[in-house]
Amino acid sequence: MAEPVTASEALAHFEGFMATEPDKLRQEMPVIESFLESYGLDQPMQDLQGEDVAAFVRENAPENPGDLEGLRAFLAYCSRLAFTSKNLVPYLQLGPTAGGARGGQGAAAELGGKAFYVTLDGLRRLEIQLEEERGKRPDIAQKLRDAMADKDFRENAPLDAARDEQAHLEMRIRDLESKLRNAVIIDEETKAGRANVGSVIKLKNLKTNSEQEFTLVAQNEVDPKSGKISIDSPVGLAVINHIPGDEVTVNAPSGPIPFKIVDVKG
Repeated sequence: MAEPVTASEALAHFEGFMATEPDKLRQEMPVIESFLESYGLDQPMQDLQGEDVAAFVRENAPENPGDLEGLRAFLAYCSRLAFTSKNLVPYLQLGPTAGGARGGQGAAAELGGKAFYVTLDGLRRLEIQLEEERGKRPDIAQKLRDAMADKDFRENAPLDAARDEQAHLEMRIRDLESKLRNAVIIDEETKAGRANVGSVIKLKNLKTNSEQEFTLVAQNEVDPKSGKISIDSPVGLAVINHIPGDEVTVNAPSGPIPFKIVDVKG
């Protein structure tokens, strides 16, 4: 389970998630804010129970189920990121297709196969990176204005360079926004003892009998010095969804290497 997140912190996360759809966010915010104010903005989201959701629905009794769409989207988001102890969307009683799946295949299906698995630390790092990249926009805009002041657009190297820099920046921003929109944190309950993002894994090399321990993380969290390796690395691809006792083969550059999974934590 992810570390406790308060209702106000969860709301801030969701607002960042919806930053690219401001009109939709404005439309959905009233019901979300009303619900969280009734629950308590300082309360941990992990303490939120299905009965809290059901009671809010009963007390407000919206005539149109669509009026709860904002709350559905918010609870589904909190479920994917393991802010809540379980998926609370069903307590809105909107039907079996309302969504809100937790980590794993359920979330992958809900996100159209675009799920980006990440740890809570990785999620925060993505948010910081996105904020930093967006903060570069004014500087590039000024470079464009300065370069365009030359008026000779035919042979204007500074203008071409500024345009290229702007294009690369916007590409990085879109990539980070996409990852945040599709972020999924897989908690221990969902992983059920199988290796996945956030798991600490001990492997035994069956050729040398040596052991190594590492943490599986998303690409943006890789830190070899801290023993954090990418889930998309040869080792990550070999061990994902395996349990202690399984034997796997890592397709290393030097050739296939047989390993045995000794332990999986988290």
